[in-house]
Order: sequence, then structure tokens, then C-alpha cells
Amino acid sequence: MLEERTKRRVMRARFGELSREELRELRKAERRLFIDAHKQEAAQRARVAEQEKAAWRSRDFLPAAGEDGPTALRTSRSFVAPTHRADSGILGLAYPFLADPGLGTKGTMVGRNLLGGSAFVYGPFDLYKEGIISDPNIIISGKVGEGKSTLVKVLTSRGAAFMCRSYVPADVKGEWTGPCRAIGGSAFEIGPGMLARINPLANPIHRPPSISEQEWVITSRNRRAMLLESIAERLLNRELWAMERSALAYALEQVERREQEEPTLAEVVHELFNPQTNSDGKVPDGFSSLAEVATNSREVGHALARLTTGALSGVLDRRSDGVQFDPSDPMVSVDVSRLRGSELLDVVMTCTSSWMESALMDGTDSRRYMIYDEGWRVFARPPLLRRMQEHWKVARNWGISNVLVMHGFGDLQTAGDGGEASRAMAANLVNDSSTVISFRQSGKAVAAAQEMLDLTDTASSLLTRLRRGQSLWRIGQRMSLVQVTRTEREAALFDTDERMVSHGAA
Repeated sequence: MLEERTKRRVMRARFGELSREELRELRKAERRLFIDAHKQEAAQRARVAEQEKAAWRSRDFLPAAGEDGPTALRTSRSFVAPTHRADSGILGLAYPFLADPGLGTKGTMVGRNLLGGSAFVYGPFDLYKEGIISDPNIIISGKVGEGKSTLVKVLTSRGAAFMCRSYVPADVKGEWTGPCRAIGGSAFEIGPGMLARINPLANPIHRPPSISEQEWVITSRNRRAMLLESIAERLLNRELWAMERSALAYALEQVERREQEEPTLAEVVHELFNPQTNSDGKVPDGFSSLAEVATNSREVGHALARLTTGALSGVLDRRSDGVQFDPSDPMVSVDVSRLRGSELLDVVMTCTSSWMESALMDGTDSRRYMIYDEGWRVFARPPLLRRMQEHWKVARNWGISNVLVMHGFGDLQTAGDGGEASRAMAANLVNDSSTVISFRQSGKAVAAAQEMLDLTDTASSLLTRLRRGQSLWRIGQRMSLVQVTRTEREAALFDTDERMVSHGAA
């Protein structure tokens, strides 16, 4: 009955049919319901709290004030760390990868320092002069399309404004011709059907006044002998025997005696097949007859003849033509892209490199970059690897910064025949390079980089997460994270099939 009366009151309240007294009673009933519900919720919370307290009391916890004596593990007093002050150099060692101060303002602006936010400036010659690095050599590695070639072009083209000259002895992909000519340099193209020819046994420059005639002759002969031995061992796929080495040296000496200005590969091959007595009518020391000389010359001659016949005929075996080397040019490149499919491309690269390197042994203190792209081609052959190692060690004496570009540090571990000696030579290239730049790497290459560069876990983990144009630099004992940048004009010149498409860098 009461419930029915309440329903009627509710209905009347909706339509305004309740009196004031009935409305007052209805509000009192609603308040009582609210108070009862609140009391029930409070009682429920109290029961839950009591259960939680009972659960805590049933466990074995430390007292609020901690234990007494030397076994105390905590205290009710708050912990306050003492204030410590130090200069930025000490803090940089204590907290690395927080704020990189950079390398100063001497050198070429490469991009942005991602660890400090400032512009990143790098100059191997200035850093060597200040004692920050022990040599000017640079190794650049990374996956295809991550910006390796653009970094090298940025470094060399901008460096031309600071009197840093650059040389590309073997442009395998034909991508340096545009940047080279854009800054006023010279670019030559060699290959089948091309007018330009390079004689690797010739000296592209005249004898500098700072070098005596006798020293120039000895230096030129040593360079030619080292080149011929390297490419002969590469073509024979073995080391030369002692008598083969002597026969090759004798053939070169005979050709130099007849052709004092510019001996050629074709003439050396002809002399190997047809040895003659020397100017005194005698056979060389260590041989009993010309027949013995011919026996030890024949196989070497057939190996070198591969550079004078077939697709390479007329490319490297004749006198130089159409190539005027000017050491004062800001950049010089040799385009060998027409020979890219040849199995002897690594030999061609070695020949053009030797030809260009001979022009840099002039005793000057000029700041010069020597760019070796497609480094894996050289690593595959122990003779060529040995030659490059020797060139790395004399870089400081010649005022040259060798720049080697490769895909990953796994190339070094499989260098040459994959033996211990070849891997040691490849590792020495890294040890003789104070600057090692790593773009994004694949998983296996990261492990090789960490082992060879002695990277921390934090640094090595970055190599798989770098974006295009970002690179990790090891400069002496310092590490920097850099974003390479380029202008619109540079983007038009530097774009290749491996170009970068984001972050304003390539």
C-alpha cells in the first residue's frame, strides 16, 4: 500500500499534482535513501581497509624506521645527494652521448651535430695538426643508399673552398663527373671506344723542383715495379716466384732504358716474351742464359697481356692521350664506368690509382683527398690489398687523406682469401684510419663493426636505427652522431641511384 502511494506521489510530482507537504516528505525520503547508501559505502571501504591492514600485518616487512645496527637497510630520513660541480670536459666523460661540444670551427661544415644541436665541422688536416687524430685517413661504411657518396661529395666539394684538392682515380659509377666539373675540376673518361687513354707506367706530371733527378728516377721505377708485381700476382692468382720477379724487373729496366720518358705496358709485355741482353751484351744477374730469362718471363707476360688485348686493348697499354693532369685543379676524376662489367675492373682501378698517385708524390704539403670507392673490389685481392696498405702508411708524408668507401665491416673480415694474413691487412687499414664513419648497418655488419672498432653496446645499437643521412663518427677517441645536410644545388649535383630522399641529406 505504501509502495503504491509512493508511486502515485512520484507520478504526481512529474505532472505537478503534489501538494507542498507531499513534496517535503518526498525530499526527506530521498535524503534518507542517500544517507543510507553513503553509510553502506563507507562501511564497505572500512571493511576493505581493515582486510588490507590485516594482510600487511601478516607479512614479514621491515619496520618503518628500519633495522638497528650495521644491518640496517633503510631509514625514515630522506636521502639528499651532495652537490657536485665539474667542468664540461669531465662531465662529458662521466655522461657521454648527452651533449657533444663538436670539433670546433676549423674545417668543412658537414651537417648538424645530433648530440649537441650545433653545426658539425670536420677537417682531417686541422685535427691532425692539433693532435686530435694521429692520421688523416677516413673509412666510410654503410648499406646501399644511406648517403655514403653524398657525404664524400659534400666533404670534398666544400673543402675546395679551403684549398683542399680531391682526386677520384676510379669513378666506377660515373657519378663524379658532374660535381668535378661544377667546381672547375677535370674529369676524364676511359674505356673501349673512348679517345682518352691512360698509361699507368707514365708520370702525369713533370719532375717537381723539390725532388732531384736521381730521386725522381728511383721513385718512378719503384712505383712501376710495385704496380706490375701487384697486377701480375692478381692476374696469376698467386705470388710471383723469385726468378719471375727478377725477370719482370729486368724487362721493366730494359724498356725504361729504351723509352726513358714513358714506358708502356705493351712494351713490357713484348720484352717479357722477347728478352734481350742488356746494354753490355750480358744477361741479368742470377740467370745463366736468355732462354732461362724467357722461361721465367713467359707466364708473367701472358698474364699482363690480358691488359693489352680484348676489351682493354688501347685503354691502358699505350701512351697517355687526352688526359692533361693539372695538380692545381680543385678536383680530378677518372671515369671507368664503361668497364664496370669487366672482370678486370679491380686491375683497371689499381692502374688508374697508381697513375694518379704518382702525381701526388711531389713533396708539397697540400691538403688533398684521395677517394677510393667500391673498396670491396680491392679487398677481394691480397696483392691489391697489400698495395693499398702501403699507400695508407705514407699518407702523412704525402699530405693526403685517403678516403675508403665500402658497404660494411664484413668486407674486411672476408678480405682477400679470407685467411689470417688478409684479415690482418684489412684490420690494419682500420687501425691506420683515425676517422671511421658508419652509416646504417645490417645485423651481421654491426657485430663486425663492434668487434673491429671496439664500440660500446649503446653505440653499436645505434647503427641499426640510424636514418638516411645520419652517421656515427669515431674521430680518434671521440664519438659523434651527425646528420649530413646539403643545399638544393648540391642535391641536383649529388643525386645518384643511391640518393637520399629525406632529412635534406643524401
